[in-house]
Amino acid sequence: MGWRRFLSNIFLPAGYPASVSSVLEGESRALLLLGINPDIADLSGHGVGKADASATHAILLTVLQEIFSRLTTVVAGYYLGTSLYPEAKTYRLLADIFNDASIVLDTLSPHLSAVVLSAQYPFARAGSGSALRVAALCASGASRALCAAVAGGSKAALTLHFASSGAINGDVGDLNAKDASKETILALLGMLCGTGVMHYVHSTHATYIVLFTLLFFHLLWNYLAVRVVVLRSLNRQRASIVWSAYSARRNKAFGTPGSSVPRVLTPKAVAQHERIFANPSALYDTSTHAKLFLGSCHIGSAFSSISPNASLSYSSTPHLTLAQLTSLLETLSSEQYLLWYSPPTRSSSHLSLHILMKPHHRPSDHLKAWAHAYEAARLLVGRAPNDFEVGLAAVQTARAVVEEAWEDFIEGVREAGWKLAEGEGGLVGVGRTIQVEVQESAKDEINEDRKKV
Repeated sequence: MGWRRFLSNIFLPAGYPASVSSVLEGESRALLLLGINPDIADLSGHGVGKADASATHAILLTVLQEIFSRLTTVVAGYYLGTSLYPEAKTYRLLADIFNDASIVLDTLSPHLSAVVLSAQYPFARAGSGSALRVAALCASGASRALCAAVAGGSKAALTLHFASSGAINGDVGDLNAKDASKETILALLGMLCGTGVMHYVHSTHATYIVLFTLLFFHLLWNYLAVRVVVLRSLNRQRASIVWSAYSARRNKAFGTPGSSVPRVLTPKAVAQHERIFANPSALYDTSTHAKLFLGSCHIGSAFSSISPNASLSYSSTPHLTLAQLTSLLETLSSEQYLLWYSPPTRSSSHLSLHILMKPHHRPSDHLKAWAHAYEAARLLVGRAPNDFEVGLAAVQTARAVVEEAWEDFIEGVREAGWKLAEGEGGLVGVGRTIQVEVQESAKDEINEDRKKV
């Protein structure tokens, strides 16, 4: 039909559906419902605020809110920038949570001007000149800035996924342009529907009922939309699921040549077990129903994480002697990473593994280091050993296990459809590397470079 082709050319990318992932259609339907909510929520603030504030006071509040917003953008870019691609699904949903939080704070801020906090029970009393409204507006600006920061990075990652996951490679620029067209229409529909709803909503009580009901469905639909996305790139959580399942099947002699059981879980199978909000550093033994917690692992750590009191010259470090450090370096000399654990403390014996990447690491090195850490955590059973020899033996044994299965595992990873090509990102962005140099004096020196990725 002519009108269908006309609408398809306006709102769908060239080559659809072969040029995009099959999930995009379902997510677009969900976004149609979600686009109605923000404008209604903005209009819900009408009549709630007070009109007795001066223009100067309003300008000062706006400037203060902008200061918090811009500073938050800079801080978020520094701390979250390298996590947006591998954790795209989590941050895409977080963006909507931050956006809705800013809407709630803006809507509640007029009421906070009449509330004063107190150190005595009931800890709040009626008053005037409260700073709570200013704090709420500043928090609103910060939340809105966080939304913009994480939404931009996660949207770019998802756009790249949709454009490269179809039968043919799609046009990222065209996909972004058509997505902007859809968002424009959704914003217009949201404004029209919001105007119609607000015509029947007059009381403050009804306003808040409508607001929080729409916010609930907004987050629910976004959660469902994110859940159905099947990413083909590996992050820490997906790598843990893939390797633990492969290791369990290998130990039980599953996935052997000629078997109908795949050696490695496919992206679609992993997506069913993946959690949107989970600690990505946690390592669990998923071979049992109890999912035993093995410890945590941090990738891209500094050397100080495994030897806190060490300087750039490690000949006299109190945690790793020169002989111990030499043994560790020799064990992993052929790898593009080092693996060790934080020394146990009096307050906690919790196993905390650290992966230190070398300068020329690749995405496959991230995955191998993570599998190595998982096997080491299984051997150490969640406790950081006090004896160096015990820890080194666990690292050596775990490396032997991974090395034996590595070629078969990598072949299965590629056959399952996972992306491990150079330039497609690793498990997490690594902003710190270490470089090992052996000098003529036979002293090992480790230089830390925070600029190499």
